[in-house]
Amino acid sequence: MRALLVFVAIACLGCETRAQTTSPVASAAGSATTTTATATARPYALHLPAGRDHAKPAPVVVFLHGYGAPGGALGARQLGLEAFADDAGFVLAAPDGTLDGRGNRFWNATDACCNFDHSPVDDVAYIAWLLDDVAARVAVDPRRVFVMGHSNGGFFAHRLACDLAPRVAAAVSVAGAAWKDGARCAPGGPVSVLQIHGDADAIIHIDGGHVFDLPVPAYPAARDTVAGWARRDACTGGLVATGQQLDFDATVPGAETSVSAYAGCPAGVAVELWTMAGGSHVPAPTRAGLDAIWAWMGAHAKP
Repeated sequence: MRALLVFVAIACLGCETRAQTTSPVASAAGSATTTTATATARPYALHLPAGRDHAKPAPVVVFLHGYGAPGGALGARQLGLEAFADDAGFVLAAPDGTLDGRGNRFWNATDACCNFDHSPVDDVAYIAWLLDDVAARVAVDPRRVFVMGHSNGGFFAHRLACDLAPRVAAAVSVAGAAWKDGARCAPGGPVSVLQIHGDADAIIHIDGGHVFDLPVPAYPAARDTVAGWARRDACTGGLVATGQQLDFDATVPGAETSVSAYAGCPAGVAVELWTMAGGSHVPAPTRAGLDAIWAWMGAHAKP
């Protein structure tokens, strides 16, 4: 059986154009139809895992690309996420940000990153519509909807955890950050959060700063990002090193990634910081690293 990759041009809240038709993606494992909407709205790629009965509710992972990075299927494929989705059995949605004046795709995530042209685009509404559209095409488990992003996509993963908390079980941010002003994040319920960051990241500094060192609003340190989520999720303890080491980044020898987690979080909720010693802004996730992320997601469905 082979996986199905569906390219969907969708109509979404906040888009200027609206697709005229949609039709459901079919149900049996290894058997589906592909549909493309007729208008030139924003696309996303939908990857259905091979060998799965798509009539049975499946977990969903939304992958969010970095600033100027390839989106859609290409971005997911470069990280090996399509093949990994086949093995793990989750539905993978890979949307595209819009183009800015420099020709780079971006997400309107936080004031720090990376809407440099101050576009009014409502990317939160776009992803909310995307989740509805995926659910209309294939059976999904609403308790297991996860967002994962890199860099600007990591900032946006935090934003979605803030604004779509009732729909997002967990958010994984690689080299991203939350709002500097924590008051701008008021989630409507608990969300598990995993921040993964290299301590040698020269673009999004682990100790906070300004994107590309430009005169734009600041972003918080990785520790401050997870501290904010620990407060929102009502974790009563501190950030504690677990002693677990992971070989997450193939570009750094050995098990370079140390795992720290907040203690005293409510049942089913976790806030963690994985620090890549010597890790840069663009890690190359190992299979063990992807396995670790998926195991973490799988342990943190909506309570």
